[in-house]
Amino acid sequence: MAEETTNKERRDFLGKLFFGGGLAASALAFFGAAFRFIVPKRTPPKLKEVLVAHFEELPVGKAKPMEIAGQKVFVVHLEEGYRVLSAICTHLGCIVQWQEDKQRFFCPCHKGVYDKEGKVISGPPPKPLTNFRVEVKNGLVYVWIAPKQTGGTV
Repeated sequence: MAEETTNKERRDFLGKLFFGGGLAASALAFFGAAFRFIVPKRTPPKLKEVLVAHFEELPVGKAKPMEIAGQKVFVVHLEEGYRVLSAICTHLGCIVQWQEDKQRFFCPCHKGVYDKEGKVISGPPPKPLTNFRVEVKNGLVYVWIAPKQTGGTV
């Protein structure tokens, strides 16, 4: 009789252990999936290298407007080297203009002013112009830029 009771207790214990373990594993899988849904993994954008100028093409102090990978930018040749800056004002998204005589960017919409490196000098823009990574190789100027995301199907 005692042996039957012991066996029944073992079966009950193992049944509760497996049930509890399965319940815990299910809850862990559910909450893990819910967490991954709510806080998705961030993947850095894939950058592509784009040729923007020949080294001698743009004299120091000049800027050239361009559209690269769907983004409007300015290629600026400064004494320190080349910079590629977004042409989109950080205030309301207007297109800025390069003022060569003043060596600055100006937004005509709300009179925002940026220096030649894209830093805010005056006006309503909350942050500087986006600066893109630039490389000069073999006399050619390249920018690393992420293609602009568009909606629609793939």
